[in-house]
Amino acid sequence: MAVDVFISYAIADKLTADAACAALESAGIRCWIAPRDVLPGMDYAEAIIEALEKCRAMLLIFSSNANRSNQVKREVERAVHHGIPIIPFRIEDVPPARALEYYISSPHWLDALTPPLEQHLKQLTSTIQILLERASGQTSQAPIRHREESPANRTPRPVPVGSGQTPSSSGPPDRGGGGAPQTGFPVHPGAVPGAPAPVKPKAPIAVIAVTAMLAFLVIGLVCFGLVAAYVVSQGFKKEQVVVQAPSATPFSPPPKPRATETSSPTDVASALAAGQAHETQGDYQAALSDYTTAIRLDGNNPDSYSKRGNCYKNLEQYEQALGDYNTAIRLRSDNPDYYNDRGIVYWKAKQYDNAIADYNQALHLNGNVSRAYNNRGLAYYDKGNAKQAQSDYEDSMRADPQYADPYYNRGLLHYYAKEYDPAISDFSATLDREQKYANAYYMRALCYQTLGNYKKAISDYSYAIDINDNFLDAYNNRGLCYDDLKDIDRAMADYNEAIRRNPSYMLAYYNRGIAFSEKGKTDDAINDFNEAVRLNPNYGRAYYNRAMAYQKTGQGDKAKADFAEARRLGVTGSNSGNK
Repeated sequence: MAVDVFISYAIADKLTADAACAALESAGIRCWIAPRDVLPGMDYAEAIIEALEKCRAMLLIFSSNANRSNQVKREVERAVHHGIPIIPFRIEDVPPARALEYYISSPHWLDALTPPLEQHLKQLTSTIQILLERASGQTSQAPIRHREESPANRTPRPVPVGSGQTPSSSGPPDRGGGGAPQTGFPVHPGAVPGAPAPVKPKAPIAVIAVTAMLAFLVIGLVCFGLVAAYVVSQGFKKEQVVVQAPSATPFSPPPKPRATETSSPTDVASALAAGQAHETQGDYQAALSDYTTAIRLDGNNPDSYSKRGNCYKNLEQYEQALGDYNTAIRLRSDNPDYYNDRGIVYWKAKQYDNAIADYNQALHLNGNVSRAYNNRGLAYYDKGNAKQAQSDYEDSMRADPQYADPYYNRGLLHYYAKEYDPAISDFSATLDREQKYANAYYMRALCYQTLGNYKKAISDYSYAIDINDNFLDAYNNRGLCYDDLKDIDRAMADYNEAIRRNPSYMLAYYNRGIAFSEKGKTDDAINDFNEAVRLNPNYGRAYYNRAMAYQKTGQGDKAKADFAEARRLGVTGSNSGNK
């Protein structure tokens, strides 16, 4: 079936997504929306990829819920990969999370912040109709693939700790960093989308008139880009923006399919044991089946519901998770772990008061106190109460001095406040307690790099890479440190490795272009700037530095055009420093 619009949304925004779908389809616009259009028996991920390949545009229902959804991030990344125009429909006044801002930061948004929703849906429908009509008239023009850069000083995101973890295995699962756009699970109080931070960068989102947006659509370009800001007026300058450890939500992403033995347990104990085995392997779908069997065999066993809720949580199916936790609590109201786990889901849904109430109940029942304090600290932080958050982290430390996560969280508070020495101390304390904490190495390296201690930064980035060899931002940042130490060959080796692991990692092309310029290989530099511009047509610094390369090779007309484009994107010699 031909598809006009693929609708991407977080499950918590399903009502809005359904309303948008109904409005578009009533105007004759063919929509694809999950789970409605996933055919019975078809693999869910395969259905999404197939729909994205067929669609002509993506409608993103943007909110804090979308910010925190791994599924939304994956869908947006695939849309960018296929060159599909993305129309963000903002229903909540929050900036995009770092992983989403990587792809959709742009002045071209449609807002639905004020009621009634219906009036905004009419505007949305009209806009998409014009987009599709104009696109139909531009069929001879190939779609332009684009990708945007994240802002400066992006840091890992928070992870509340579930009841399944023990002091000996503290912290979130898979905490190592990963490649952009998303993997890895650091614990971080300050990067929850929309959360106030001690030092919070402003998201460069300007809401402009719809007519301006349509003007871009006429020429077939829907370019969503963050205009980053570090080009120096004299000579070629490398990208000094230190990008984040991989973004992630508080829970494990849906696992890749893996070969596991099928099980057909015939009693509750066997079903729970099989589910636990599959869950340990990360095969949450198989575990779901096992726990469902346990519930079918005994519908009054609260642990079966709790364990199935944990699987739903890890699969980001939060409504189902809440339902199972509610049932578990109804069947056994004195289990603190059930409240802690339900609190995590409330936190995910940005229902901070409900989350705090559940953590309070977990503390009242004297459950895993250190985890409850840590998780409550995250919720208080997201409510804007950093002081209470720090108090909870420190209570967590006192309850379990060997628990690494609260030290990491407090270190991030110091980092945001530009208190780098205390931050380094806390990240070091984190590593004293958990040696394979990749994002703690990354964040400590970020502090050292900010302070100009490049050798220590290189050492810590190297440790992070040893733990997770697909940590793209660590390769990029280590390359910047080598460049600052005038070791251009090693810098280029790191940029090469980042590109080898992800050929769409724009910053590595840009930084390698700078390195080529420093080595006097201007043609190679131009090639890399070309690729950076291809991956992100709104990246002003790439135009600026390509202009300088053109100027150096006597291509004055091309240089003039690139300088003009850089100015249009807000990058000039006078304002090209870090913003």
